[in-house]
Amino acid sequence: MLLFVMWLLPAMVSAEERKDEWKQSAYSFESMKMVFVDIIFDQNAQVDELKRLVLSDKVQGVFSRNLDFAQAGLSFLGQDELVKRLSATSGEDIAALAQSDPERYAKIVKDGAVFYCQGILEVRFKRYQDTVRYIPERIETYQTEKKVRINKTVTSSNGQNVTVDEWVSVPVTESRVVPSHDEITAHTAVELTLIDTKTNKPVWKMVDSRDAVDKDKDGMINRILKRASDRLLAVKKF
Repeated sequence: MLLFVMWLLPAMVSAEERKDEWKQSAYSFESMKMVFVDIIFDQNAQVDELKRLVLSDKVQGVFSRNLDFAQAGLSFLGQDELVKRLSATSGEDIAALAQSDPERYAKIVKDGAVFYCQGILEVRFKRYQDTVRYIPERIETYQTEKKVRINKTVTSSNGQNVTVDEWVSVPVTESRVVPSHDEITAHTAVELTLIDTKTNKPVWKMVDSRDAVDKDKDGMINRILKRASDRLLAVKKF
């Protein structure tokens, strides 16, 4: 008797998400026309200068002038553009202050955002890192099926008993050795806060935190920012 085994291995996925959102119910978002985008990296966002630039570009690319936001009556002002405006109006190289006098630079930018904009959107990267967990070698069992060819006696159309071959599936429990390996988990968390510049109080906040095994952090960030953009647009419209 011939024996064929078909391995049916389940896909294993591990992920967790946190998606929280709040808005001030009595606030009139119609009055907000221009929003300054302020990008902040917390200590747990383990990124070097190059990655800061990459992530900042992602934020600016999402919260920029586009048709959907324009139709909702909302535009955004980035830090580079704001600094250029402030330098042009003051006659001072404001960008140079970022290195020579960071505190004064931060105050000038904040005051400029209040002057030009009705809102400040703080995009805070709270976590951006991988963690590694060592998984030792182990034996695991799993359910599968095997195809078995059997001999079966049937009655033919002329009344004769004949023997035929037939393949049937039978459930079996198998085991295998899973080698030791490193399991890499990607962690991303972004907190967005929209602040009214007149009152200096938040009117909308969203937190999106994700943990996933064997996932790309940048792809996770792209999905977070896309969701944040959609939610802010919905808040602005309604």
